[in-house]
Order: sequence, then structure tokens, then C-alpha cells
Amino acid sequence: MIQIDTADARLLERNEARAYRVQSGGAMNAIFDVVEDQALDGQVVKFDVPFPYKGDLIMLRAGCFDDDNNQRVTFRLDHEASMEVASTDDALDIIADDDGVQFRLDLGKCKLGPMIAQMCKSDNRSAMSVGSQILDERKETINGQTVRVVTRARMTEISLCGEGAAGENAFAMVVDKTFTPKPVAGSRSATFNAAQALHKVARKVRNLKAQIAATYDAPPPPVRPSMTVGESNRLQTLETERMQKHARLLHCL
Repeated sequence: MIQIDTADARLLERNEARAYRVQSGGAMNAIFDVVEDQALDGQVVKFDVPFPYKGDLIMLRAGCFDDDNNQRVTFRLDHEASMEVASTDDALDIIADDDGVQFRLDLGKCKLGPMIAQMCKSDNRSAMSVGSQILDERKETINGQTVRVVTRARMTEISLCGEGAAGENAFAMVVDKTFTPKPVAGSRSATFNAAQALHKVARKVRNLKAQIAATYDAPPPPVRPSMTVGESNRLQTLETERMQKHARLLHCL
């Protein structure tokens, strides 16, 4: 009897499922991978770390979402209400602790799961952002800068986006649920730490590319058109007349 390792068996099942999707669904299913066993894990914000937001510095204090235990939170693309793909009623889990807010989105249970997986894997959209209603805040001076410190807020949605306001502390990664445990409060897995490190590097590369593009792809300064022959002749005529007038004045003196 042939013994097949559990991991090899799961890989075989996924390959068979992918082949079936390609056979039954055509080209689009050839592009997108099977996501029944995949999830999107990551973090939407790290508490007590200021970040720029609409011309200010803002910071979410640990515990600011403590009143949100029974609130429905949606998962969107680019904060667009029309692009809601899941919520805490079905495929989304929110895990908050004193360090920040983690999440898990079950890609097999949400809308557009294959597309979301592809966008995140290709780094088209691998950042996260949080949408909330601020209920209480105050201004504090932190490291010599004025910061809006949010002490109470109601989380309404989290979004997968190209670049989140919270920067390197808000990111997403595609994981295999059969091997990667669900995020838990008070802990950050090795997978989480590795994904955050990769996210930091990816952000630096994108910023560098943007700087290079701004430097070398900027439109050239406008070129002043050359003077026509007619314009040159007119200028010479005016200059000649000016000199003749000046000479007549000197002669009269």
C-alpha cells in the first residue's frame, strides 16, 4: 500500500481542484488559484504609534476599540462601500489586543476571494487601512509634535488597499489555513513577523521607484520656440530706427 504524506495529499487535492476549475470555468479560473483553504491574515493598525493622516499626526490608543465587541465590521477594497466582500457576520474575524488589531479573512467564504488573493500576492494591494468613527480624542505633544490621540472609536470597516495611512504597521498576507493557525490576541507568529518585514521592504522599494520616476520621468521644461525670420527682421528694423533717432538727437545738440 502506498503511503502519501499529509502535506503531499493536500497539495494533490489542491492541484486536482485547480484542474477542475480550469476545465469547468475556462481562462479566468486558470488565472486565479483555488482559495478554499486560504485566508488573508495581517494587521490593520498598531496602537500607540503616530502616523500621518489628512495633514495631521494621529495615534490610536490601546483599548480605543474596547466597546466594539458586538459591532459589525466589514471588509472592503479601497474603503469603497460597493466593494464590501465580507463582514464579521461571516468570513471576517477581528482580533484586538494591547499591541494592535489583527484579522483573518476566510478567502473561501468571501466574495472575490480568488481576486483578493491574487492582488495581495502580486503586491497590487497588500496594505491595510481601518475605517472608524472617532468618539473621543485629545491632543498631546509627542516627541515635540502635536498628535491627535484617539481614546475611543468605533471600527466600521477594514480595507485592503495599495498604501495605508498606518504604513509598515498595516499589511496583509495570504496564508494556508491548514498550516497557519488563526491569529490570537497577545501573540504574533513567526509568519506574521516575516510578512511584516517583507511588507517594509516592499514599501521602501515602491517609494524608491516613485522617487526615481519623479526624477527621471518629469516633463521637460517648456522650450521657447525659435524666432522666425520675419520677427528677426522686424526687431532689426526697430533697432535701426532707434539708433537713427538717437543719432539725430545728438546732431541737434
